[in-house]
Amino acid sequence: MIHFSCDSCRRVKALNGIWLLGLAAETVGVVAARREVTILPVWDRDQAVHRLAVHFCSEECKDKYVAKLFGQEKSRTEGAGRGVRKRLRATAMRRKKNGRRGKKAA
Repeated sequence: MIHFSCDSCRRVKALNGIWLLGLAAETVGVVAARREVTILPVWDRDQAVHRLAVHFCSEECKDKYVAKLFGQEKSRTEGAGRGVRKRLRATAMRRKKNGRRGKKAA
């Protein structure tokens, strides 16, 4: 038997409970990440067992999940942004140093 739990609060769905169902996806590239959530109009058991399915017991839980997914939590997004910038700066500085060393004095 399959049990569905809320992806926000972990509450277990009752057999006749009215829940929200969505499909979430994330694609992470070198420069950017793309995230999306599609909330389906009705609960469909075939879609609910899909590997990208997300389950919510209420609108509030859906809103919390979406806010977290899209980085509306300050601490997580600020840290991630700095890390990427820092790595890009370090790479650019290495390139400059390597360029200067390769030149010979005339």
